[in-house]
Amino acid sequence: MKKLFLIFCLAVIHFIISAQSSSIERFRKLYKEDKNVFFYTSTIKMLNTENEPEIADLLKDIYKIMVLIYEWEKQKFDYREIMQLKKDLQKEKYLPLLIINEDNGSIDLYKKDRKNRTVGFTALATDQDNLVIIDVKGSIDFGKFMKFKEKIDLNF
Repeated sequence: MKKLFLIFCLAVIHFIISAQSSSIERFRKLYKEDKNVFFYTSTIKMLNTENEPEIADLLKDIYKIMVLIYEWEKQKFDYREIMQLKKDLQKEKYLPLLIINEDNGSIDLYKKDRKNRTVGFTALATDQDNLVIIDVKGSIDFGKFMKFKEKIDLNF
């Protein structure tokens, strides 16, 4: 009985921490990306090459970043499938945070909360050449991000 309970607890923990989008996973099964990059906790920490405490604090709650790149000329889907993906994300309780439309493309940013805590972000960016999907498991404190951004802006 203890083994069964332990296995159940591990399965529940895995489910709780795997906040990446099932809609994105379904899309990947239908359409294989042309390029991808995955960052896990250890590689995310390596992004802070100068050991800046503010960056470390900003990245501490991010567990995985998945970047998928689809080149339009190599793919067999069109904007209808992307519109469906956006609808699927919202059915999955991802909330739109930001939508930017320009002549040559768009960016849609979504977040997912669980128990009043952000557990994931997904961004869809399109231009004339690519669809880029970024799926983040974890959380970013936007107040800290904006302070950090202001500090970087002052340095340029």
